[in-house]
Amino acid sequence: MSTNFLKLPSELRNRIYELCLLHEEPINPWIDYNQRHELTPGLLRANKTIHREASSLLYAQNRFDFTMATPEDVASFLRTIGNNNADCIRHICVDFPSPRNLEPGNVTLEEGSDDILVSIQSSCANLRTLTTSLSSTHAMELRLDALDNPKVVTEALTLVNTRFRAISSLQDIVVEVYDDGPSDSIRSKMEDLGWKVNTTEYVEEWGSGRSFGDSEDGWDRDYGYDDDYDDDYDIDNDSDFWRRAAD
Repeated sequence: MSTNFLKLPSELRNRIYELCLLHEEPINPWIDYNQRHELTPGLLRANKTIHREASSLLYAQNRFDFTMATPEDVASFLRTIGNNNADCIRHICVDFPSPRNLEPGNVTLEEGSDDILVSIQSSCANLRTLTTSLSSTHAMELRLDALDNPKVVTEALTLVNTRFRAISSLQDIVVEVYDDGPSDSIRSKMEDLGWKVNTTEYVEEWGSGRSFGDSEDGWDRDYGYDDDYDDDYDIDNDSDFWRRAAD
């Protein structure tokens, strides 16, 4: 006896969406191996109702990894998924903002770091948690610790905190650090700012490549929802997953 999927209880439909579309690790939209094949993107093209229900869960309950991304990468990805989906995002991982200048009274951030946060602020209206990567936070700690100037350290961290807090919906700022980091005083200042400090044992990290697809900036400019499906189209090997997961 056949069953209409949309007549199933919403709790059961959501459980199916979770099994098909949630990933345990943060999702990197630009990763060079196809992490998205661990998901089931074909579900998003069943019909418009399922697309709407499933895509909101995809963006709201997954964590998105923007570490090592350029400002152009981030802005393009957020444009591609569309305002409605970007508004669903709750958790993003980023590199710790890099200071450009560490002179007393004149601390500034690198433009790239600031531009990424501006894109997130303008596009992700319901972001709840921002997490910084281990490697970038460790590099920042080493740089600040080498200054041996507590006032500049405080000024730099306060500037970063101000930039984070400009994302008005943000509730939790989580900094991932190695347990044998250089300075307890820096971590104490982080906690004084209301950040959550998560420690982990040091493990050597290897670099990773990234691929951007075939278009000039890595994204197909056709953002529309297509009701006419190609019978030969292989959705599970779609290289343009995020456009097709958009509204």
